[in-house]
Amino acid sequence: MAEQIVERWNKPMMAMHWIHMVTCIILIITGFRIYLGWGFPSTYSQARALHMVAVCGFLVANCVLLPYAMIAGGLRREMKLVMFAREDARRLKAAVLNFFDKKKKYPTLTTYNAATGHYESKSHPITKILIPLEGIALILITVTGIVMYNPNWTIFGINLGAAIMSVATRIGAVFGLGGAVFCRALHLGVMYYFVLDIFIHVGILQADPKLKQAWKAMFLTGKEDIKASGYAKIVKK
Repeated sequence: MAEQIVERWNKPMMAMHWIHMVTCIILIITGFRIYLGWGFPSTYSQARALHMVAVCGFLVANCVLLPYAMIAGGLRREMKLVMFAREDARRLKAAVLNFFDKKKKYPTLTTYNAATGHYESKSHPITKILIPLEGIALILITVTGIVMYNPNWTIFGINLGAAIMSVATRIGAVFGLGGAVFCRALHLGVMYYFVLDIFIHVGILQADPKLKQAWKAMFLTGKEDIKASGYAKIVKK
């Protein structure tokens, strides 16, 4: 079968994946060191310093590189690719039925339009569900992280830390918690969510029958042989 090499990820998106992956690992390791007293890094201050450096990279990946990559790829088209639609619900149902051996064929997840030279679908339905959840998690872990770093953190003359703490105190009171305790608990809870999120993402990637190609496309080349994928179809319209 002849190859058909197409671009799956542009360079900004590949850079985002690299930085997101590396910083997530650093944040999780240093976060558990700070909370649970792991032996690495060796001291609390080292863990906290490395944690803050990784935070900067994490925010750059998600708040700068990701939007830029989507704009570079055509914002309207990229937004459509990540939005969960009726067809994704059908595919998700078929994938679940396949898992329980109720449907023999795994559903097509990737659709490439050879006429336009663009993907019409390139993400697993579960990934599309995770994307808005990741956005919410990103906001929560950032705002709680601000008050844990400095409850009076100020930017452009605005005491953002105090404002967040005021809201957290009111919400925490509902659960019988102080503002700082509530932020710490929420921050830790979101970190556990990111651990789960990574396992799901990697698990979905492992489902690709051409696993090596999937990894290379995401982190090295940005390209894939669309004809070699077991879950792809090519349309011409």
